[in-house]
Amino acid sequence: MVHRVYVWTDIALIREGEHRCSDSPALLLPVAGKASWRLNGQAPDMMDADMYILPTHTIASFENASGESWSAFLVSFKSVAVIESGNQRENDRVAADVVQELYTPSISRMIGFAEQLFEGRHVTHEPEAYSLHTLFQKMMQVVLEALNSSNQSLEYGAIEAVKRSIAYMDQTMAEPIDFAKQAEQCRLSLRHYSRLFTKLTGLSPTNYRIRSRVAEAKKLLTLTSESVQQVAAKSGFSDPFHFSRTFKRHVGVSPRLYVHLHREHSRIAVYQYLGELLALGVKPVGAPKLLLSGKYVRPLVDGIAETGSTVVMPDMERLKGVAPDAIFTFDGFHYDQYSRIAPTLNIEWSQPAFSRFKQVASLTGRERQADEWMERYADQVQEVRRQLRKSLGTEPTVSFWYIREFPNQFDVYYDREMMYDDLGLNPPPTIDQARRERLQLPFKESKNIAEMPLYAGDYMFVVVDSQARELFEQYRKGAIWRNLQAVKSGRVHVLTRDWLYVDPISRLGQMKELPQLIRA
Repeated sequence: MVHRVYVWTDIALIREGEHRCSDSPALLLPVAGKASWRLNGQAPDMMDADMYILPTHTIASFENASGESWSAFLVSFKSVAVIESGNQRENDRVAADVVQELYTPSISRMIGFAEQLFEGRHVTHEPEAYSLHTLFQKMMQVVLEALNSSNQSLEYGAIEAVKRSIAYMDQTMAEPIDFAKQAEQCRLSLRHYSRLFTKLTGLSPTNYRIRSRVAEAKKLLTLTSESVQQVAAKSGFSDPFHFSRTFKRHVGVSPRLYVHLHREHSRIAVYQYLGELLALGVKPVGAPKLLLSGKYVRPLVDGIAETGSTVVMPDMERLKGVAPDAIFTFDGFHYDQYSRIAPTLNIEWSQPAFSRFKQVASLTGRERQADEWMERYADQVQEVRRQLRKSLGTEPTVSFWYIREFPNQFDVYYDREMMYDDLGLNPPPTIDQARRERLQLPFKESKNIAEMPLYAGDYMFVVVDSQARELFEQYRKGAIWRNLQAVKSGRVHVLTRDWLYVDPISRLGQMKELPQLIRA
């Protein structure tokens, strides 16, 4: 019999900043990115759990981890006793007085439930509203299961037995293994063994075995001169074809291309990701003019051949002429044509910028260089934040626009990671609301100039395309522009296209210039 039910009262998609649980507890469900948080004024701490239960009156302040755009669903709910028994507060395991960190294997289901709840949050008519209540009960079932799991003390001996099993697997990479026998030797059921194994490693036994074998193969490919067939056998793959397919699925490239990319002087041509490779210490052999002309990468591109005009307009003959070992493209552009020249790697552009950077680093075997670069960038973020706090004082809003050659239009940027995520600058309310409430938000949108007042910040950064200078002068003479508060206050900064580049080197250069621009 159910003694207590939980009724959701509100849901919000939250990002960096301060948030409160005013008169009810809340379920905090991180969706993307990483963040540190400060609870009720306490020292900041990294967020590592799958989800959290926050007590009533909790004040939580969140800050993006460097290079990560964090977001989470915050679901407020009320706890209702169906059957009165004893001390109701003590009997309520969910609405406790302390923050509860929870882990669950059903986190993807939870996020899916939360997205449905968020989409239907304004529904008031039956039976649709009741279906949302039912959906929330499914979420609370996962929460209660997670509470049960976290409250059960796992036997020390069982954990130690699984640890020994993991060590045995690591020492017998090339030998076949029977997980049922491993569980039996640990005196555990296969399900219990698998659960503890996953708790210790973050992976199922099968996925851990595959990952370990692939890691061993990567080491052999780069440190020895053995053939692909020999590497396959030594890392536990009896079939070279299965090895190549598994390796590509997990690493993103074939074993042979992996060897090429990890050479000290690999010949790579790029149609995006020039700044990413340069930040990793890799100089490509070819790139389009658009990327080579960027202000912030220009000092580093001597000797790189021009193999096209833009990232989507390659010069195939010039590309052939540089004889690349590999070609980097994005969103599938010209993939088939490039693949006829050299093995081609496609990286989706829709990811956060630093996720793309890390993927490039992983593909080229330069994860360590990427980590070191990110650490230096994080130090610079803190320094620029300090400078901005000193010069800005209060918390003004900041907007970023792009003026192109289309009459009566301007592009407003919702996603300026360096400004809004790294430095924690505040977007104007209209942009902030869109960032919080729209799940599939594009990084920019075209707007009519009549909407300029809605998207103007206290400080405005405006990129004007070279072909739109006359149009921009017309805007500046109009009443809409002249009545913007930032214009009246002299806080509009007109920028070149160099500020549209979002590669790591350009991002760092822009960030370093920002305090000086604002003080000007």
